[in-house]
Amino acid sequence: MPLTVITLKNVPPSLKGDLTKWMQEISTGVYVGNFNTKVREQLWQRVRESAGVGEATMSYATRNEIGYQFETHNSTRIPIDYDGIPLIMIPKEYKVEESKLNSGFSDAAKFRKAKKHTNKVERSESMSYVVLDIETDGLNPKEHSIIEIAAVKVQGANHAEFHSFVAYDKKLPPEITRLTGITESVLEQGERIDVAIESLLAFLGDFAIIGYNIAFDISFINEVLKRLSYKPLTNSIYDMQKYVKREQPFLSNYKLETVLEAYGIDKHVPHRALEDARLIYELSTKVNEFHKKFKLYSLS
Repeated sequence: MPLTVITLKNVPPSLKGDLTKWMQEISTGVYVGNFNTKVREQLWQRVRESAGVGEATMSYATRNEIGYQFETHNSTRIPIDYDGIPLIMIPKEYKVEESKLNSGFSDAAKFRKAKKHTNKVERSESMSYVVLDIETDGLNPKEHSIIEIAAVKVQGANHAEFHSFVAYDKKLPPEITRLTGITESVLEQGERIDVAIESLLAFLGDFAIIGYNIAFDISFINEVLKRLSYKPLTNSIYDMQKYVKREQPFLSNYKLETVLEAYGIDKHVPHRALEDARLIYELSTKVNEFHKKFKLYSLS
């Protein structure tokens, strides 16, 4: 039976208790165990369902070029497959220069001025990025499928939208229909996945990609690209959830619904790709930490 290592960060204590039934905690948040593939998959599913906003990684022995494989959850690092070799992609982000206040102010005056304008966000007319969201029939990109793709392209004051249902030839899980309202009859009219992905790539171009828990979306898209013998996405990637956590560290949870409410966006999250992408765009206009990273935060 292969050795498995799971690491946890900022997860509920109950999850740690579950893992200790099968694994030994050899250091804070680091668990090792020997069990079969079925147990490993069930444990990892439990981790994904129970980690909340915490981070988790799993590494285990397997028969491939390097002798091991790994999975991540709620991490900015995204597993990719390169000709059978598992690698980690670290999405690039634009370098940020410190915002400078006008000279002539004392340090105290600068501090007061910064504090006064902490909640003000000014959008540059040159801001350009694409908000991406997908819907799937499950959580595992190797086993499940994309059923809907949408994106909102932002170029200053100009917006464009992309949307596609993806043809689906399996039995759609009823819980997915309940969550999204998407039915098998709707997907019968969808595009082939290769057509949808090629259209998406053309829409994305080299724009930065924005999303909420974007690692999930990117992992599915890169898995499709791999199957189509394409290279993985190389666009700069920004996760709005990351910036919200920095700016709002005391929210009860970081589900999109909770975060929208915290930023004064009183709208329902329908779990539909285009509608959710529009909501994430609206959120992006209100998160100061994101605008700082994009060099769009200004002190007036």
